[in-house]
Amino acid sequence: MFRGLRHKKSFLIIRNLIAVELVAYGIFVLLAIPFHWSKIYLNYFGPVAYFIPFNVLELIGLAAFQIVVILFVVTRSLRDDNIGELIKSGEHERLEFKTTMRWDVKRGQVNKELEKGVMKTVAAFMNSQGGQLVIGVDDQRGINGIGHDFDSLIKKSRDGFENHFNNIFGSMIGPEFRRHVRLSFHELGDKEVCLVQVERARRPAYLKTDNGEDFFIRTGNATTSLKVSQAAAYLADWHQR
Repeated sequence: MFRGLRHKKSFLIIRNLIAVELVAYGIFVLLAIPFHWSKIYLNYFGPVAYFIPFNVLELIGLAAFQIVVILFVVTRSLRDDNIGELIKSGEHERLEFKTTMRWDVKRGQVNKELEKGVMKTVAAFMNSQGGQLVIGVDDQRGINGIGHDFDSLIKKSRDGFENHFNNIFGSMIGPEFRRHVRLSFHELGDKEVCLVQVERARRPAYLKTDNGEDFFIRTGNATTSLKVSQAAAYLADWHQR
């Protein structure tokens, strides 16, 4: 599966680089059209123009533009490749996968319990040593993507996804903890996944439920709820760390 993704990724990189070249040369052609650019350059930068002719400046600008965009394309591609390697490593104490954020694939509808499961994992990471949650990947490391989540939102985009994440995070955990969490989106072949990176919080994070508040931690590759007595002992040790 991942070998196929790498082939697709190579194709996308080449395609994007070709597009960059076409855009760069298009800009070069536009600048080359007689539009008095050289006269403007001479009028405003006369002394500099004596040492650096306008045509040389054009070439320098074209080269700089190409380098910047190529670096952007390659860096973004490498970042997505790192996500692939992360997924290959499988779930562990600081890594968990969720098939979706809110869309129940089996029922074909939105399921609020799935949102609660995502927030439960995030809270557990904050109460432990931090961790990473990949949304759009199942337990068998299959890439499902977050397309169904997008379709279930009013704003069907990355912004809409992050806005909804922020809303449920604020209501279930609290907006004051949001600075410990960072979202990023990555393309794997024709699918898109969301990486949720969670830092260890400086104070305990509780998950708000209909029955009050619950306290979760990570134990191995699982998220565990602590009873009141267990949480008290855990929190006593927390302040000594």
